[in-house]
Amino acid sequence: MPYSTFSDAQVNSLIKAIDSDGYAVLPDWASPAQLKELQALVANAVAAAGNDYVALSGRQSVTGTPMYDWGNSRDFIDLCRRVVAGATGERSSDTSLTQTLRCLTGNGGRRESLIFHYDSFVLTTIMPVCMPETGERGDLLMLPNHRPIRRSYLRNLVDKVLVDNRWVQHYLKSRLKRDDQAFTRITMRPGHLYLFWGYRSLHTNMPVAEDALRATAVFHYHNVHGSSSLASRLRKSLGTFKGQDVPDDVPQT
Repeated sequence: MPYSTFSDAQVNSLIKAIDSDGYAVLPDWASPAQLKELQALVANAVAAAGNDYVALSGRQSVTGTPMYDWGNSRDFIDLCRRVVAGATGERSSDTSLTQTLRCLTGNGGRRESLIFHYDSFVLTTIMPVCMPETGERGDLLMLPNHRPIRRSYLRNLVDKVLVDNRWVQHYLKSRLKRDDQAFTRITMRPGHLYLFWGYRSLHTNMPVAEDALRATAVFHYHNVHGSSSLASRLRKSLGTFKGQDVPDDVPQT
């Protein structure tokens, strides 16, 4: 990570880019050596999954790698905190990031693509590790800044339910076919870090060819409704029903 601290002007520039363009970019976030190390990790994880979709969630699953270090980096967390504060006017007390290394390939990779959603976290950052150079690249797709930050978890839940159903998903895919210019499409480069308002932006990734590989390191910061008692009760109820713990938000980008 070549960046350590950021000036107020640099942070404000990132916020303005996200507000106006839908996203901001920090070039060469990962060094060539770090990128090579993560690409080896991805290759091993995909092979262990039978050359199909796999996601490594949390820091422990990537122990000893640059992604583990970034998830605990004070500079990275401070940057996220300042960007969120500049956008919301509130300083987050969150001291950690939610992270996933997401690897799209095979049939599973196609099933996990073109699923439009809102994140539960204000800020989403993505650093591509592997991207196809031709064909179906899995570009990031979004309707940026599509909703405000909701004051209540219930209103946020309504937003998600209205999107997470087959009718709306079908409508959005049909709209994409009819008018792809209505969407912001981002062709990402490995090693660059992309920042956007995951909570406010309706987003997904384009499909990836079954014989190709798209891997991204995804970091989320500031769960808006993380302290909601309703959210906690719903998670516990779903966890009891399914026999497992259910997270508030699983990175899908």
